[in-house]
Amino acid sequence: MTEKAKKTAKEPPVYSLIRASRCYNCDAKQEPGSIVKFTPGTDEREVRCRKCAQLDELEFLKSGNAKVTQLAKKYSQRVIVVMQWSELWKTYERIGLLVETEAIDRIEKELKIQFENRESKQPH
Repeated sequence: MTEKAKKTAKEPPVYSLIRASRCYNCDAKQEPGSIVKFTPGTDEREVRCRKCAQLDELEFLKSGNAKVTQLAKKYSQRVIVVMQWSELWKTYERIGLLVETEAIDRIEKELKIQFENRESKQPH
């Protein structure tokens, strides 16, 4: 698969929890706001934590700035949409992206901005 084909291959969205849950794989407690991946083909009962879903190397980038989102999609090899259930609208809403840390570093350098509340890269 070429690099361009890899880039255009869409990954399924991941979800930010609104209620506490547990990882189906490692049984780790997932607090509200945790980003998880639903197991494909299930009825959303089997959730995988970021570590078990192999997403722990990606960093969350909050939505709200079109230029930053555009650059994140350009610079990151993996871009995954993060969705959250809205009780008000009774549907899932996009709240941000999971992108590579290097892409966020490059955006900060290029736009001369500093993102607040960046996730610390702690060993799991």
